[in-house]
Amino acid sequence: MADFDSALAAAREAYERNDPHQALQKLDRARKVAVKKRDEGQLQRVLDFAEGALARDERTEIERENLLYAVRQNLRQLTRRRALLAGEEWTDPFPDLETPRPHTRTFISRGLKFWIAVGVVIGLLFVAALVAALIVGAFSSGGDDLKLRVRNDTPGRVTVEWCSTVACDGGFDPIDTLHLDPGEYEREDLPADDVVDLFVAEGAHVGRVCLPVRVDRTYQGLSDKQTVVAVRISQATRCPGSIVTPLPADQATAVR
Repeated sequence: MADFDSALAAAREAYERNDPHQALQKLDRARKVAVKKRDEGQLQRVLDFAEGALARDERTEIERENLLYAVRQNLRQLTRRRALLAGEEWTDPFPDLETPRPHTRTFISRGLKFWIAVGVVIGLLFVAALVAALIVGAFSSGGDDLKLRVRNDTPGRVTVEWCSTVACDGGFDPIDTLHLDPGEYEREDLPADDVVDLFVAEGAHVGRVCLPVRVDRTYQGLSDKQTVVAVRISQATRCPGSIVTPLPADQATAVR
């Protein structure tokens, strides 16, 4: 257990110091420990972290997709094995899983290639084919939300995009777009199990800047989960940005 917990903790520490490449390496180490122990709960924790994490560049997004694929295959294997041993019908937890897109294979490590290959071989023994679907789960969905207020404390109008890709420069539309005049704010409800959510602000006075917001740790630290927390556009920095921990809205106003 200690090896898994230390690897997971190291992954979080690396992620919070803006080193997603190292974070993904540590997260893959935690995955391998969980596979060796055949621990579905630990694998689910790895999956939750990877789904809620946001890559900071194209390479780490590719690495993240590969890790997501590997851990989902591992969970398939373990749930199938458990069902077979119990004599129960197996329900595929990821029926739409497909192999990573061709361009992602450039960055798959040898170790990860091995585990992906194992997953593919075992999967082919039990299923005829996999249903094609694109893995784009940059954001996980849960039942609880962090209530975030985004305030424009700059002297000019800004457009703020809530992004599902690095700096909103991928092929996907933003999750939401806000247009804020000076002094205005709007609220977004962020899935509480996300690790970090990214906002990109653009305007004449700020240029184009990034505001990565720490979500899960902020939510966990609230005694009242209905508390509205806030960030300010002035906290955004040059992309990919530095992770910001939002404060309760009344405190955020006081420290302006």
